[in-house]
Amino acid sequence: PPRQAEPSGATGLKIGEYACYGSGGRILAGFGFRVLSGNRFTDLEGGNAGSYSVNGSTVVFRGGHLGGQTGRDLRNYNFRIGAQATCEPF
Repeated sequence: PPRQAEPSGATGLKIGEYACYGSGGRILAGFGFRVLSGNRFTDLEGGNAGSYSVNGSTVVFRGGHLGGQTGRDLRNYNFRIGAQATCEPF
């Protein structure tokens, strides 16, 4: 069957791996992460576990290697983090 498109207003984070990119589209080593069920995440190797919460278009990370980081402008599973970085599923 054909794959259904994601809803244009999809909110939250999609379970799976995320990559983060800086200016010029360069991947940011150390920022990638894996979203798990139950609002949990780990680094890409499965360590440094933490949790996250979504409030509107903001993602707040607690613990793990992203602890203290806040994503903003969440839309279609993508968000901005830091001064110029973006994160998205891959």
